[in-house]
Amino acid sequence: MKAWVFGLVLWLGGLALGNLCSSPFYPTDPSLRWRYRDLSSNQTYLQTFTPTGPSTLLEQRRYPDRTETTQWVCTPQGLRTLPEGERAIPGGSLRFTRLTGVIIPSGETWLVGGRWAYRYELKGRIAFFELSGFLEVENRIVARETITVAAGQFEALRVEAVFRGEFGIGLSSKATYWFAEGVGVVKQVSESNLGGQSSELLEFRRSG
Repeated sequence: MKAWVFGLVLWLGGLALGNLCSSPFYPTDPSLRWRYRDLSSNQTYLQTFTPTGPSTLLEQRRYPDRTETTQWVCTPQGLRTLPEGERAIPGGSLRFTRLTGVIIPSGETWLVGGRWAYRYELKGRIAFFELSGFLEVENRIVARETITVAAGQFEALRVEAVFRGEFGIGLSSKATYWFAEGVGVVKQVSESNLGGQSSELLEFRRSG
């Protein structure tokens, strides 16, 4: 194979992988920076993405006192993540053992009326009891609307998510997200006893 042909193949392959890891409503370009405010604690955090492999990404949220990370796996259907390690809950702990579906779907889903769902299998303990359970999330894109946050005014798709599960007791909650094309999440409001987060976008920019 001629050198220029080989170079073109590599470039096209990299472009395909880049598109695989980013959707119009959840861009993951490593040059982009998002700054959010947590609406419950009033803390701010900086969100960035870093490629860690041909089809993996590391999302970082840098708070003043800590950094939270999420390892994403890119697939043709969308982005997936399986949280690692045990998580403390009242009276015990749990871990996520399996994911079915995608957390952030690929581009063709992003229309009013679009739907997607995912399910986590759970294992852990409460007191002396070993438990297994699940958490299912159903997402619906219910409207396109204008929303104003600290970062400005955006045309966004409103996504309503319903959480249902079982882990010793029944689990249920709701959340609403606003996704703007080319920007990502501009606001999220969680009605949750599962540790969900409510936040809004303060700043969106490209570094350098």
